[in-house]
Amino acid sequence: MEKTAKDFSDKFDERLKAAKKEKVKIVIKEQYKEAFEVLEDCENSGLIPGLIGPPGVGKTLLLRAYAERSNRDFEWLTGDEGVRPAHLIGSFNPSLVLSKGFSLESFDPGPLLKSMIFGGVFGLNEANRLAEYVQNSLLEPFEEWSAVVPRLGRIKASDDFFPVLTLNPEEMAGAHRLSEALRDRIRVWIRLGYPRKSTEIEIVKMNCPEYTLSDKTLESIYSLVSATRMSTDIEIPASIRAGISVARLSAEMTKREGKKNVTHGILSKAATYVLTGALRFRPGIDPEPAVNSLVRRALGSGGSSSPSDSGSS
Repeated sequence: MEKTAKDFSDKFDERLKAAKKEKVKIVIKEQYKEAFEVLEDCENSGLIPGLIGPPGVGKTLLLRAYAERSNRDFEWLTGDEGVRPAHLIGSFNPSLVLSKGFSLESFDPGPLLKSMIFGGVFGLNEANRLAEYVQNSLLEPFEEWSAVVPRLGRIKASDDFFPVLTLNPEEMAGAHRLSEALRDRIRVWIRLGYPRKSTEIEIVKMNCPEYTLSDKTLESIYSLVSATRMSTDIEIPASIRAGISVARLSAEMTKREGKKNVTHGILSKAATYVLTGALRFRPGIDPEPAVNSLVRRALGSGGSSSPSDSGSS
């Protein structure tokens, strides 16, 4: 059935309201609790922090939760080679400039400027993937708490503006060093690693609320993702998201096949589907047989995930 413009507008408003009601799912304990507290201390003392850790450990999620708990908006941008200063501050809409000139009405603000104006948490993800000249465009906002908006003037940031950088480890592909000037503005460094076993399993369970997974199956999934982090053949191992994906896919496969419990075969199949794209192997290693071999070694022949080990609702 063809949808009208009003249908789209109504649904769009509905989805906007749904997004505002959604709460962040996060486990605030151990390293996450400590990082949360350091973020509070940084903001209260006027210091800009950097969160360092591998992909998928919850850096952005932690910032989103921090903004939510302080009842502020969260704006963010992910750095890469294509990001320009205008993506941070904003730019003029050419079609509106023709009718309104270079005025505020024809200006589309970027996420950094929005946070500075309204007072919110600004997360610059993967900051060390930005080109150096883009990094250096952040010096005034991060040092003077101000920014020059082309043709409109210089603005002073709200007192509630709180910028945080997140970075992947420098040894990872695609990561650059921060410019010395920008690094000098980042006064506190918070490292997040992969969480302890009990915490990671709790995170997986929290993200699978509609399924029932036994402790043994969850431990098997943890053993699998943990094994990827120990392998010297893998450049980017399985993240927490990969473990969640294995848990959800294996539970759904169990339900679709009409089985009561997750079997070893289902868990192995789900893990293979997820890890084939989730892992990055070192050059020269064929991913498909490498994943199959890793799954066999980590899950064994079936003893750790037998049919009686877990269930799905």
